[in-house]
Amino acid sequence: MFERMPEVPKGKYKVQQSHPKRFPWILGVGGCLILLLCVALAGLGSWFFLAGPGNALVQKQNAPAATPINTNVAARGKIAYSVELGSSPEGKSVWVMKADGSDTKKILDRASSPAFSPDGTRVAYYRWNEGIFVANADGTQPRKVVGESHAKYLAWSHDGAWIAFSSQPIQREGANVNIDAVRADGSQRRTIIVGGSMPSWSPDDKELVFHTCRGDCGIYKVSAFGGEPALLVGESGGNPAWSPDGNKIVYHADTDTVKQIFTINADGTGRKQITTGTVLHVDPIWSPDGGLIYYRSPEGGSWGIWRMNPDGSNQVKIAESGPPVDWAYERLAVAR
Repeated sequence: MFERMPEVPKGKYKVQQSHPKRFPWILGVGGCLILLLCVALAGLGSWFFLAGPGNALVQKQNAPAATPINTNVAARGKIAYSVELGSSPEGKSVWVMKADGSDTKKILDRASSPAFSPDGTRVAYYRWNEGIFVANADGTQPRKVVGESHAKYLAWSHDGAWIAFSSQPIQREGANVNIDAVRADGSQRRTIIVGGSMPSWSPDDKELVFHTCRGDCGIYKVSAFGGEPALLVGESGGNPAWSPDGNKIVYHADTDTVKQIFTINADGTGRKQITTGTVLHVDPIWSPDGGLIYYRSPEGGSWGIWRMNPDGSNQVKIAESGPPVDWAYERLAVAR
């Protein structure tokens, strides 16, 4: 740059002899200033290129990371469910999988009606023709807690103390099916309501919802200590499950001769149908955080386990499951 600057013509400028090196010094300083200015302009241009309007690189570095919708919610926890591959007790079993549909495995033979303990470490279930058993969540160390051949459709209380179930101690047509409760160790069995089945505890364990046909077949509510039940919704509604926040109840009921899934408020208002179609949608249960509803359906030609949002949107089949042992009365079990 300096080497190619034009020379000053002789005689045009008067050079003072007393400062023979001033002119080169001025040229050097001026050149440095010009160089620094160029560097500064180059830096400014680079900054504008990288950080200016519309530039993705710097904006991406400075923007907060995007949060996926529902992926973490759907993947948490585990689900237990029954499978029937034959009418004999040997053809019935209980399986578990992760809530995203992975890691499916059988944990119990001759079993159905699974219900997880609140902490997910144990599972209660009906062992065919023998009664209610409690085992570790992987099916090991089973122990009988109720020795009765028709004690099914279980629900574990949220405090972990009680297991409610449907019981028919007198085996004859027309005999009452009652809702009983027993301690998880098999002690202190008591009857909550005469005439009812498919119980589900309220989050505070003070009440239960259940199905019965007391005049009008449907969903009723009763104190956990018994008493007179109150009708919430009729229309042959069954298999109710209380939401974790206590505000809603999900259940299945007939519509156009096909069972579909509905929700109502805990006081019986706000009935809403959330599945439709010409095939069954049954056995609904809430995810532990209440953000999803899991259910079973043969939609698409084979039985599977599905999930959806509480308003019925975003229905997704998460796994093939095989046919349930008793879809009309059982529900899925979920745990964290």
